[in-house]
Order: sequence, then structure tokens, then C-alpha cells
Amino acid sequence: MDLPPPGTPLGQLSHLPDPGGREADWDGAPLFLVRKGRDVRCYVNICPHAGRALSLPDGRVFVHKGDHIICPVHGATFALLSGACTGGPAGDPLTAIPVRIEADDIIAA
Repeated sequence: MDLPPPGTPLGQLSHLPDPGGREADWDGAPLFLVRKGRDVRCYVNICPHAGRALSLPDGRVFVHKGDHIICPVHGATFALLSGACTGGPAGDPLTAIPVRIEADDIIAA
């Protein structure tokens, strides 16, 4: 799977719910962005357990109580800011893509 090279635009901060997430604006690989305040993370949009997208069909990512990403298939949970598995069948963490924020743009770092 190709990952975005540094400098690749992935989305805009103003388009992300706070807290919350959605699929990234990049077609090279399935990615999603999550936000809590000014903290933004990007992860590969594949559950390490189920191998399916963590995003919902409309592109949103289910963020529970502002701290956990929940897999819609098997209910595995992941820490929003670290990607660590915090419950359920996944075990492995999410694959993170480093990002930086420039004005309103979220860019692969």
C-alpha cells in the first residue's frame, strides 16, 4: 500500500468535527483523519482485526466520548490520539501517518 509522501494535502481542520473524524482527501490509500481540539491524527482506514474500513459508509469515523475510535464491524476500540487498541478483538494498533497543520490544511509530514 502506498502511503502519502510528505507534503501531501489530506484535508482541512475546519472540515473535521471536534472531536470526531472522517476519511482523508487522498486516493492513494484508505486513510482517515481524527481530531480533538488542535490535535489531529491520520490513520490507515483498515481495522487490524477485521481488515475492513473503520469509517462509516458516509465517510465519518465513529468517535466515542471524544477519546476512542470504534470499529463499526466488531466493536474494537482504539485510542484517538495514539491509535493503540484499547478493547475488543483487534489487539494491534492502527497504522499512523504523521501529519502537520498549516493554517487550516492538514498535510502529511
